Amino acid sequence: MTATTRTTATRVVLSTATALCVASVCTAVLARRVATEGRAFVLGPLGGQTLIVLAVLVAGVALVVLVLGVAWWLTRRSGFWPQILVRSAASLLAVVIGLGLCVVAWLGALGSVRYVDVGTVDGRTVMVAEYRSLAGLGASLGYRDGWLFTPDPAASGPAIGDDGAGDPQAEFGMYRLEVAADQVTVRFGDDGQNVLTAPRP
Repeated sequence: MTATTRTTATRVVLSTATALCVASVCTAVLARRVATEGRAFVLGPLGGQTLIVLAVLVAGVALVVLVLGVAWWLTRRSGFWPQILVRSAASLLAVVIGLGLCVVAWLGALGSVRYVDVGTVDGRTVMVAEYRSLAGLGASLGYRDGWLFTPDPAASGPAIGDDGAGDPQAEFGMYRLEVAADQVTVRFGDDGQNVLTAPRP
């Protein structure tokens, strides 16, 4: 590999890492801002909190690449000792960032939210948010408008497995939407044992 090829490859890698870092930070800020307004930013089944964790992980990996790449780039024509010192410091910083990412991933795994479209009522998409955490399982009923989920404050329904003993595969899934003149009902679970209701919009 020639020096020109190496320089071009390095620039491409650093540019890509920078773009990923910026995009991830913007995604996390957007998801966080929407959450403070009482809604959730939803991308497919992923909610704002999950997107924030994923964005932090992607930004962290991109930052590791940037730290190591910039350290190598800055010292490519330096003497032996400056190279050793700068690159060692960059490697140590990369390890610290990596450990931080492990902590973020572990904390993110303790609780998650999945969003499921269950039907349409009067032109609005009905959505259920499935909550899973160490405290147990739960669900809430709301509506999706574009990429935003708004929980219905008037919705009611019992928490599922408050003691953390619920089985997600048995409790969630098989959603059935029932629409009455003044009420929206969603039944789910293996036997339809879980019920969420809300006034019809």
